[in-house]
Amino acid sequence: MSATINELSREVLQIHERWCLPIDPFEIARDEDIQLAPGDYGEGFDARIEFVPEAKRFVIYYRDEGVGRPQGRVRFSIAHELGHFYLPHHREQLLAGEMHNSQSDFRSIQRHEQEADEFAANLLMPRDLFVSEVARFRQRVCTLAELGQLAEKRLKTSLISTARRYCQCDIEACSIIFSDSGIVRWAMHSEDMKAKNMRYVPSNTALPSGSRTKDLRDQSSESNALDAAEGVVNASIWFEHPYGNLVWEDAQLLGRTGFALTMLTPYE
Repeated sequence: MSATINELSREVLQIHERWCLPIDPFEIARDEDIQLAPGDYGEGFDARIEFVPEAKRFVIYYRDEGVGRPQGRVRFSIAHELGHFYLPHHREQLLAGEMHNSQSDFRSIQRHEQEADEFAANLLMPRDLFVSEVARFRQRVCTLAELGQLAEKRLKTSLISTARRYCQCDIEACSIIFSDSGIVRWAMHSEDMKAKNMRYVPSNTALPSGSRTKDLRDQSSESNALDAAEGVVNASIWFEHPYGNLVWEDAQLLGRTGFALTMLTPYE
């Protein structure tokens, strides 16, 4: 399905002549005559797209930018709803009157939501343009802090989606792990990382003891707590039978959401 999503997102960008960064999902929505309806819809609401038969028009309702809703996350939410609009089986359901509130930015375990997230990532960060942008960095590889700069200043995307895209593009051997309230929700690994037998971190398990991320999370309630930490740890803390002994762990808390992002790279 990912290949199809990649091809579809590329086709959308080419049709709308948007093949340059940053890509603005709002402009694409307007081009498609989709009504945009920002508002204060309350905590826990990201966005929703629905088809209004009386108007014969699609509407995207979304929680606007504000506290806890940085620009990158809002734009990713719009791109996610465009995924529901463009993916054929999603669109069929919308036209049949089905609708639901979306949980975007790779926080949902539902297949439809994951597909819309993949579409959004491909739409906002086409592989060729993304890899070229990363190559502008002196080392041609990035830390989480640098990916944050790239997301905010150049791509206008969320850090979560940008870090996933970085790993997905196999720019270097790395793993990206997302946790919520100290529990691992998902992990992804580059092909080079998998080749080092560092390919599996179980979901719905507690952050491992001895990890920088767990230490950072445990200290998060302290008044002088940091929001980021990095350093060398034993690879066996994260992986069962790694081919290397050490990894560099780069961890970052995502505000006061309870979310944390971890990046692991081989330390040789």
